[in-house]
Amino acid sequence: MQQTTPRRGRPRPAETIERDERIYTILTAGPRSRGQLAQETDLSTDLVHLALGRLRRAGRVRQCLSGGVIVWSVADDTPCP
Repeated sequence: MQQTTPRRGRPRPAETIERDERIYTILTAGPRSRGQLAQETDLSTDLVHLALGRLRRAGRVRQCLSGGVIVWSVADDTPCP
């Protein structure tokens, strides 16, 4: 008898994938705070927070501390700003 690992949840909607990619693209231009990302994308800070969580779990972005403010940047091997 073959056992398979159950898949969690349903596939992400295309809108969510596009939103995550748009946020990632903005971060490739430089670090941003969650509030800055919300303003640039016209999304709520809650939606930005969820997208950043998915991108962080995927290893694509990271949190940094810049001047006492948490900013997000692309997870490459460069030091935090």
